[in-house]
Amino acid sequence: MDGARITVGIPTFNRADLLSQAIESVLEQTYRNFRLIVSDNASTDETRELVASVSDPRLEYVRAETNIGMIGNFNRVIELAETEFLMLLPDDDRLYPDYLGAVVDVLERNPRVGLVHTAFDEIDIESRVHKHGASYVKTSQPVIVEPGDAFLERSMTSTAVLLSSTTYRTQAICQAGGMTTLEEPFADVPLFMRIAQNWDLAYVDRPLVGFRVHDETETVRLAPRGQSEIEARNRELTYGRIMFDRRMGFLDGAGLPSGETRRYRALATLRFVSDRAGLGAAPWLETSAAFVGIVRRYPRILTSPIAWRFIAAQFGGRQARRAKDRLASAVHGTRRASSSRT
Repeated sequence: MDGARITVGIPTFNRADLLSQAIESVLEQTYRNFRLIVSDNASTDETRELVASVSDPRLEYVRAETNIGMIGNFNRVIELAETEFLMLLPDDDRLYPDYLGAVVDVLERNPRVGLVHTAFDEIDIESRVHKHGASYVKTSQPVIVEPGDAFLERSMTSTAVLLSSTTYRTQAICQAGGMTTLEEPFADVPLFMRIAQNWDLAYVDRPLVGFRVHDETETVRLAPRGQSEIEARNRELTYGRIMFDRRMGFLDGAGLPSGETRRYRALATLRFVSDRAGLGAAPWLETSAAFVGIVRRYPRILTSPIAWRFIAAQFGGRQARRAKDRLASAVHGTRRASSSRT
């Protein structure tokens, strides 16, 4: 559509039933100045016929002759975007009517913001809300702008952004190189980090997206949603390992200053060790030794709340205070030895 400010791209494959709801949610936006691209990854169901049945000049349908993979399909939408802003909507999720208006407003007001994300609802296959107003950001403000370095630090210890709630400045996502197959699964995680190297990020504290949780998502395929305690633990361990690998992979290639890299590596490693300890996936002595190793390599990690939560969980009460003294002594000894070598 001529003059459109934002492209909504829906990469899809064999999900005609849910795709229809995604398309409908875009066409029902209160903000009207958009272009909608449905990128079909060689579907074998009725996707083509479904899209053809929608009469709207803003809708464009493109189809791959052969399957180019999930990442390839997402990147093709990025390549096709000719507008200033771009939203990538998974074919099983849906936007709420005020979404585009809210994110475009934030991007227009903040030229240093490379992406904006929002709170969301978790919905099931029938679009029933199971969790309202979910968020990865704690704030009392309706809109916040997060500096890139602050976002990177937060990303080392927590899930920072939901892909389905995110709109990009097209320049920022292109500059970051889109997604790569080498970073699957969760290729969006290092993408967000690469954007944060050069841009600030913004967050809207309103649920403006329905994020569908069901048995056919890529996340569930990685770790099925069993109900037993063991299945739940294994699922968390799988996610934790992947997130740790993505963080470390980003740091390996980011070219950040050595001090920042050391801090981020320490935070990411501490989160990984803490998760394994909390889930009972490693012996007490092993996780305690790993923690001491992190502190020796980066003593300032002790200023992190995660460090003291780990100590409290591992040792508790009086033992925690004793551990604190022992760690302080170990850190002091490490510094003293380092000074004597220089």
